[in-house]
Amino acid sequence: MKFLAFISVFLIMSHGNAQENPNTYRFSYKSELYKGTRFDITTKLRALKNNSWFTNIPEEKQVELAGLFKRVKDQPIPRLYRKDAIVFLDALYAYEEFLTIYDNALYEVIQHLKHDMRRLDFKFERQFTKAKIQLNRTQKEAKNNIERIDLLRKDFHDTQIKLVSHRWMKKKMEKYNGMSAVKKPDKLIKEFKKAEAMNIFTMIEEKKMDKINSYLVDQIIDFFYKKSLPEIDLDKLELDYIDKI
Repeated sequence: MKFLAFISVFLIMSHGNAQENPNTYRFSYKSELYKGTRFDITTKLRALKNNSWFTNIPEEKQVELAGLFKRVKDQPIPRLYRKDAIVFLDALYAYEEFLTIYDNALYEVIQHLKHDMRRLDFKFERQFTKAKIQLNRTQKEAKNNIERIDLLRKDFHDTQIKLVSHRWMKKKMEKYNGMSAVKKPDKLIKEFKKAEAMNIFTMIEEKKMDKINSYLVDQIIDFFYKKSLPEIDLDKLELDYIDKI
């Protein structure tokens, strides 16, 4: 009789443990409770990883993150699952910090460029008109000085491209208002962010925070300049400040 009672108690306890097993996957991270079956928590972690906020994580780091997630997903032991999940979340939120720094720096750079481009517009137009005047004068007064004329023609052409490209970029930049220009970027900014993400991540890792903004200024100007070249039309250039050349 005692043996049957012992068996009954053992079966009840075993049944109770079996019911509790799905909920043994339970832990907290950043005030967030992760509780449920392994499938439930893994689904939640996957949704977090695929959140649009993390789309600008450098591709190299996305591969690393995918490996950490796979280790979590494939881990059947609750204690080890919890440990691997926290390692994964630590890595994910480290990238979140990077994205915040990146977005803020890029926003500051865009605001700086918008202000600076208004000032540079007159400067570039003046350089262009000066080059045009010198070329015209030399062609009239020293028309046999072919070498000099060729140099002036190149200078004229370069200043013309610089001015037209600058105005193409200026027009684009003027449309970027507020943080939405960075957090919900158009095709150009989205491509630029993706191209420079790993470089900025490396600069943060190497504690070169003070160099990020100046680096981004140089890179975004070069990026927009190259993007403008197939689209600009030099014949449609109109002067805004000088009436005659």
